[in-house]
Amino acid sequence: MAQFEYKVITASGGALVGRLEGNSAQDVADSLRSKGYRIIYIKELRGLSLGGKKTEGGLLSRFHGINVRDLSIFTNQFGTMLNAGLSISRALAVLEKQTSNPKLVQIIKELSVEVKKGNQLSMALKKYPLVFSPLYISMVQAGETSGNLGASLITMSSFLQRDYETRNKIRGAMTYPVAVLGFAILIVVGLFIFVIPTFEGFLTELGAPLPAITKMIFAFADFLIHYIWFLVAITIIAIIAFRRWVRTPQGRRTVDDLKLRLPVISELTLKSSMARFSDTLATLFSAGIPIIDCLSTVRGVIDNVVIGEKIDGIIDGIKRGEALSAALEKSGMFTPMVYDMTAIGEESGSLDKMLRKVSEFYNEEVNYIINNISALINPVMMVGVGGIIGFTLIGLYLPVFQMASYIK
Repeated sequence: MAQFEYKVITASGGALVGRLEGNSAQDVADSLRSKGYRIIYIKELRGLSLGGKKTEGGLLSRFHGINVRDLSIFTNQFGTMLNAGLSISRALAVLEKQTSNPKLVQIIKELSVEVKKGNQLSMALKKYPLVFSPLYISMVQAGETSGNLGASLITMSSFLQRDYETRNKIRGAMTYPVAVLGFAILIVVGLFIFVIPTFEGFLTELGAPLPAITKMIFAFADFLIHYIWFLVAITIIAIIAFRRWVRTPQGRRTVDDLKLRLPVISELTLKSSMARFSDTLATLFSAGIPIIDCLSTVRGVIDNVVIGEKIDGIIDGIKRGEALSAALEKSGMFTPMVYDMTAIGEESGSLDKMLRKVSEFYNEEVNYIINNISALINPVMMVGVGGIIGFTLIGLYLPVFQMASYIK
């Protein structure tokens, strides 16, 4: 049995986070709903299982490989066909034939069966909580209620596309420096293992006196030659241990809190979260979903636990009668632009439009930060790697220069 972490809203309106064991995410979801809880998210804790056996992933393993891009295309096509007058069953039948992702095709088949039984599409989607997020299901429910499901799906598709592009930019900005750093480390390690020992043998044969800097370089090279596999093993173990720790509630909260404190990373994290919060809230609110339900759903799609806890406080404030803008300001986490624009939206009756403008602004800010990071990476890496290589070359050639001065 696998372990799942969940976040739910209780009957009293409070938020509850916990873990539960089950054969699949659907089993856990059914168990939680039977207690009267409203599910925010369910996430499998990989590598954790009953009796120490590694989990196979349950429902996730069946539908792993359905990325945001696949889902966005499916949603857009689905909404377009519904707007063209096709029934849900007919649209699903067409999508089943033209969808290239085999695992998404399997979901479409099962959705079609549920719809033909007379079940609502939103209820059928709930069977796949690891594919269709609470945000997605909420938008479908709003479309079913308003009788404009096609428009809701088109709106959801646009949101998924924006989210996909933003996440790709952030991931690219983070991946590139890691790749460059890894390549630089390989170059330096190769220098110390294959080149420096040749110089050491040459200088030893000459009987040249070795300066302290040269001895230090030779000692480090000797250490790498004899203990490189030990260092690799320690590094791999440390990475695995860190990844497991990050999956725990305390580990994730610590890392998320650190993301909001580190230079540059904190600015990128905060502004991307502001963009995601505003965009998601605007998308849900424009569909006619009540503000508390909107915020509960937004809470489930915000990646940062610390910001998520602030949203819980905002929900509590609204339940006490506070305006959304006042609750945002009181939280101490959201920027002045977010709560000022929210206040304007509340006063003018155009909250979704104001939030959309906030999202557009912060998406541009995120792009600006990402571009700056990308522009700084190359020179910083070149200086760093060049400095290490330069220091090493000085240490290697210093004995030769000293010998030359003795000959004179």
